[in-house]
Amino acid sequence: MFRWRHRLNGQAYSLLRAVYDPNTGHAVAVVSELADSPAHGITYDFADVADAALPLLRANLSPHLASLLWIAHFGDFSSHDPGGPETFTAIALKVEGDGYRDDDQGDRRLTADEVTRLFHGRPLAPVPDVLAGLEPLT
Repeated sequence: MFRWRHRLNGQAYSLLRAVYDPNTGHAVAVVSELADSPAHGITYDFADVADAALPLLRANLSPHLASLLWIAHFGDFSSHDPGGPETFTAIALKVEGDGYRDDDQGDRRLTADEVTRLFHGRPLAPVPDVLAGLEPLT
């Protein structure tokens, strides 16, 4: 879990899961929108999501990440489509001087199988199961 500030809606938090390949320096980060976050709409402000998550990824995976694939994740645990199908969207961010920029160009849907392959064949655990094992944010 990590906190970030939504440009339009204020304080928010999301679930962040990532995998890193030290041989290539490549990482994949899945950010799940959570229904009980005080602000919603991660795809409307994904650049700020990535700016907040990047230091955590560098601290916990590697300070020398060569590249990152960012994925927005929604499902019955989020506000985007409560009760709807689980969806994954690869977000094409551009790096600018002091952070990321998202112009919504190049975003594309991924299947759960594609995400599993990106996570080296390990399917993502269901969000409620992951949340049940975490300490609450304070």
